[in-house]
Amino acid sequence: MSNELDYLSRRVAAGKLSRRDFLGRAAALGVTATFANSLLSSAVRAAGPVKGGTLKAGLQGGESTNSLDPATFLSQVPFAFGKCWGETLVELAPGGGVEYLIAEEIGSSKDAKTWTMKIRKGVQFHNGKEVTPDDVVATLKRHSD
Repeated sequence: MSNELDYLSRRVAAGKLSRRDFLGRAAALGVTATFANSLLSSAVRAAGPVKGGTLKAGLQGGESTNSLDPATFLSQVPFAFGKCWGETLVELAPGGGVEYLIAEEIGSSKDAKTWTMKIRKGVQFHNGKEVTPDDVVATLKRHSD
């Protein structure tokens, strides 16, 4: 039985057998689902990372009215999709600080009515055009509408 489970788990790790089929065959051999899952996870870790494939994620949203315009994102699906192809000026770092991405630095006047941002050089759009301060201003105006 051990050899059969090893063989099946290697087939799953190689992408030649689905997890569902593996669990069904393991159950037929009298193995509990918990034990079968631990065997499977060990085999997949041993196989190492594989480039490509399919990521399945459970997200709330995904309405038919969604668009590619980040200013209209209202649920998890467009937010997650937008993170795949877009970039922000800054992000909140895990420790709570600011992580600069497109912006290299951001500052404000004492009354916080005027903001100054230094934009990192070499950031490009998908078409190869370099991001300019005018692009950032237009984006900020679009999102503040």
